[in-house]
Amino acid sequence: MSIRMPSLGELNQRIELLKRTTTNDATGGQTSSYTSLGNVWAKVRSGPSVAQTIADAIAQLDKTHVTIRFRSDIAPGDRLMVDGQPLDVDSIADINGHKAYQKLICSRPIVTGSRHE
Repeated sequence: MSIRMPSLGELNQRIELLKRTTTNDATGGQTSSYTSLGNVWAKVRSGPSVAQTIADAIAQLDKTHVTIRFRSDIAPGDRLMVDGQPLDVDSIADINGHKAYQKLICSRPIVTGSRHE
């Protein structure tokens, strides 16, 4: 993927990176918890919103594009805290293939109703 490289001045918002850890519980299910990897500077831009059904609820899925310096310890399924709001990391792309910057596509579901109203 080749996209214009951001200048350092464009990384002007502090965000927190959270690493997901999944453990098995006694009933055979799984529990996810998040551990802080620290704060980094980022460029945060709102993307498109998409209507989606999540577990019989109608939700608006807000997409956010986040650019950070390259890190090898973040993966899809991890989470970001941006302005106190959790964002789930959906995908990650190396902007120019040189491991300088990454673009993270993140989402935050907002339940807006039920399919059975």
